[in-house]
Order: sequence, then structure tokens, then C-alpha cells
Amino acid sequence: MEKELKIILKEELEVLSKQAYESAKNKGFYPKDVNTAFLLMFIIVEMSEVLQADRKDRHGSIEDYESMIKTSWDMPTAYKNTLDGTVESEFADIAIRILSLLGWIMDGDKIELSEDEDLIGEYKLARYIFGFDLAGDLYRIIEKMGVLDLDSSPSWYLAKYLQELLMDIFAIAHSNNIDLKEQIRLKMKYNETRPYLHGYKY
Repeated sequence: MEKELKIILKEELEVLSKQAYESAKNKGFYPKDVNTAFLLMFIIVEMSEVLQADRKDRHGSIEDYESMIKTSWDMPTAYKNTLDGTVESEFADIAIRILSLLGWIMDGDKIELSEDEDLIGEYKLARYIFGFDLAGDLYRIIEKMGVLDLDSSPSWYLAKYLQELLMDIFAIAHSNNIDLKEQIRLKMKYNETRPYLHGYKY
């Protein structure tokens, strides 16, 4: 029987957003002079990495990861050997970037997240719109991001937009049979073991 693929709902969304932001901040990704456009661009970078992984036919298996863990491999090694750099892992990176940006906004302003029924509604709509062509789906997401007016958008609107964006990513991941919730959990755990700025300049 195929595993049911689930989305993140309000209560878990609040927890994961805060965790993703705190983790990213501790790794140096949120300096004081950071701006929203800079952070949104990183989401686009992660989308391109999904496509590159797909072009290389790089796919990972949670089952293979769990098998290595059971045979006493440490978590970072098991993750690197089975999931790192795969389509599944790169989808998790997109989601984590969105979550951390949402957490950053919530850290600065009192934001009420969308209710479960609204998130489910956005997800169902996204399942109808996306899921036919990976490159086309990602392009449509970027196109949607391009019309966001950062100069006049209040924090609550940006937070709502990011939640909708997250549901879009869940829909695309699920259409590719990716358990994104579990991939997010594993990638966040792996990221805790990585160096400052994950070894990059910024």
C-alpha cells in the first residue's frame, strides 16, 4: 500500500518555521542587513538545483537512508550517501528556505498563520494547477514570484504569499511521489551537522 503524502498544517507550520529560521540564523544566513529580495532569490536557486538534479537523474531513497542508519552508519554519512544532492533533497531545500523566511517574518512581526482549511484549499488548487511538467511547474512558480511587489507588501501579505508558495511546492513534490514532510525533517537534521554558511561565502 502506497504511503499517504501529507502537507504541513498550521500548528506544525509555526513550529517548523521557527526552527528553520533559528537554524539558518545560527549558520549565518540571516545577517542584520539581509533583505527579502535576497532571501527570495535563494528559493529560486534551490528550484534550479531541483531541475539540475532531475537532469542528472539523481534520486534518493529514504529506505536506503534508513538501511544505512540501521547498519550503524552515522547520520551525516548516511544522508550524503543516499539523499544529498538528489531531487528529493533539493525539494526539501526549497521548502526549508520558504519556512525560514516565514520564520524570519514572524520573528519581526506578530503574524497569524493561515488556518488548516485555507492551507488545504491552497494545496488542492495547486494539485490541480501543477504536476504535469517539472521544469514548467518551477518556471510558473518563479513567474508567480516575479509579480510580488516587495516595496508595498506588508508582512502579513508576504507571510500569506509564502504559505501559498509552500503549498505549491508540496503539490509539485507530491505529484513526483516525494514525501516532502519526511524529506524536510531529514534535511533539517542533516543541516545541523553542516559548517557555518554550509561552507559558502553567503
